Amino acid sequence: MEISLYKIVSFSIILIFSLILSIQDLKRMTVGINLQWLSVYCALLCHIIFARETIWIYILSSMICGAFYFVVRKITKNKLGPADVWFGFFQGLFLVPMILPLCFGIEALAALCVINKRFGKVKFPFIPFMAAGLIAAYIIQLNCVE
Repeated sequence: MEISLYKIVSFSIILIFSLILSIQDLKRMTVGINLQWLSVYCALLCHIIFARETIWIYILSSMICGAFYFVVRKITKNKLGPADVWFGFFQGLFLVPMILPLCFGIEALAALCVINKRFGKVKFPFIPFMAAGLIAAYIIQLNCVE
């Protein structure tokens, strides 16, 4: 596996915004829209600078991922917040469509394990689990998809 500047910058953006958004979601149970937009813009800028010819696949993936969380939000009667939907758009900007189900599975398993065992029915933010799913899926994507 060759480590390129594009992969380093992409992973740095993922780590920085995952950490910032997770901490903010844990502290406030909400995330500011300006920070969410900044994360999406940084992701798009990264693709424009380093991978302009393949940006379309990540935009498609972002729309699929964001739409998935929007539908889940509606089905669960707004149990997912709008920040979760926006983070879904951010996730999709780094994962190819075939890796999205893996990401969804990782975050769902992590959430089920942590929330059910430690917190019971206490309200808990979902972005930290989404961030864990994104980071794990991106690492797997780096090793499996070229």
